[in-house]
Amino acid sequence: MMHKPSGTILVAVDGSLLAKHAALAAIKLAHVQGYGIHALYVVDEALALASYADYRQELTFELEEEDDGDPLALLEAQGAFALEEVVGMAEEAGVPYETEMLLGNVEDMILDRANQAFMVAIGRRGNRHADKPQQLGAHFWQVVHKARVPVLAGGEKVPQKVKRMMFVFTGDERSIKALHGVTVLQRDLKAEVVVIFAANPTDQQAEAWQNQVLARLSVEDRPYYRFIRRPERRADALVAAAEEEDVDLLVMSYVHRQLPILEDIRGMPLDKVLKRTQLPVIIVR
Repeated sequence: MMHKPSGTILVAVDGSLLAKHAALAAIKLAHVQGYGIHALYVVDEALALASYADYRQELTFELEEEDDGDPLALLEAQGAFALEEVVGMAEEAGVPYETEMLLGNVEDMILDRANQAFMVAIGRRGNRHADKPQQLGAHFWQVVHKARVPVLAGGEKVPQKVKRMMFVFTGDERSIKALHGVTVLQRDLKAEVVVIFAANPTDQQAEAWQNQVLARLSVEDRPYYRFIRRPERRADALVAAAEEEDVDLLVMSYVHRQLPILEDIRGMPLDKVLKRTQLPVIIVR
């Protein structure tokens, strides 16, 4: 184990490709920001200990049809391999790391460890839904809902370098709070920031928002920011803008509706974006 860093990104792995991509994106961020990685694999006790649970769907290696191996041992073997992958990537990047394997409820364990980190990196869906891009993993979505720190959602794409990122600004307090983190990222990554006004503002409101953002930036930072508008509020408009602008990373704020039933009926702009873009997305609260 390398020396203990001053801060960590919690990387939750499950052996899936998207979790590996989330880990790689987190390691790239940790490298430029001087942080370390805390790689965590949680052996799902519901799969490992319940006789009726279908643990096979979570495994990344083939089992013979007649193989009735010990679920706990098999899941632990998968966890060891997933953690070793993170170790290899971290060592190659020269990023400090530590690893941990726990048995318990997946969301609870991740959220508990997240309290000691400044960000959580996690794949959008696990092995069970690996070939279903229109689905988000249940563990992932619970972490997004409940984490008190930003969440880095791994996607199919892992940019070699973040040259341009898009910040979705909606004029609310969460967007203002997120702007500070975006500014820090911009300086560390030396990236251009495209600020998109996505809540359908009027011309007057958009101008006020732009001035609001600029007022919070230093004079040296302002040349790295530019502003665009999309009249549509739909998620596909945001995803299309990200493609047009050729961005490498999206930053969005999380807004929880006061009536949770609306999330079930209508869905949230965030989950729709996550289903329609292959880019890594940082979700700030």
